[in-house]
Amino acid sequence: MPTLRRVNRRRELNVFKISKKNMAIVKNGDLSGTIGNAIHYTHYDKKCVRSSPLKVKNPKTPEQQKQRSKLKSATAFVSRNLNTLIRPYWNPEGRRQHMSGQNLFCKLNVHAFDENGEPVFSLLKPITGNLGGFEGLEVKFLSEEGIIEISWINNARDHKTSGNNALKIFGFGPDDRVREIPCDSKRKDEFCSTQTDYPMLFLFFWNENLEIASEHEWVKRENGE
Repeated sequence: MPTLRRVNRRRELNVFKISKKNMAIVKNGDLSGTIGNAIHYTHYDKKCVRSSPLKVKNPKTPEQQKQRSKLKSATAFVSRNLNTLIRPYWNPEGRRQHMSGQNLFCKLNVHAFDENGEPVFSLLKPITGNLGGFEGLEVKFLSEEGIIEISWINNARDHKTSGNNALKIFGFGPDDRVREIPCDSKRKDEFCSTQTDYPMLFLFFWNENLEIASEHEWVKRENGE
């Protein structure tokens, strides 16, 4: 590692310069910046060090272009649903994994979009978490006005997967925007009746105190229902 040379000294700020591309700053005892091959930074109040990325050529192969197109589609989905889905339901899980909710969504869903940017529902994870999921789920569409009845078995087992977990219902629109459907039911209620004209829904349980979600369930209204 090269020898550091102090180029600036203040009461709480020290700057050590190696070259124009390598500079480290010590502020209030915290080191940030690049020293040699190491990048020092702070993430959620945690001191971290990572190596500098390697410089590689960009061959722009068809497979790379395809992957970039999928990442672009995942990023666009995040932008459309930032306030309704990502920030309230993905950010808490992202913090537990030391990343943003946006980055976590893209990491888990970059493969879930086709070449035209459309989501593949069998692959798409609209939510993530390790809360206990549904048992005995049944969904009935009762009328053209969009009345639906949802029932399940109360499988509460501890303070995390508890009877007080809230049932969350989201409608998935044709523009890839999601909207939360009003619902006051909890796991212990075993029943919910609500109204929506969305043909595609996804459901999950949510622990409001721990901010943890269960795995989701897709529900689709078939023609004629």
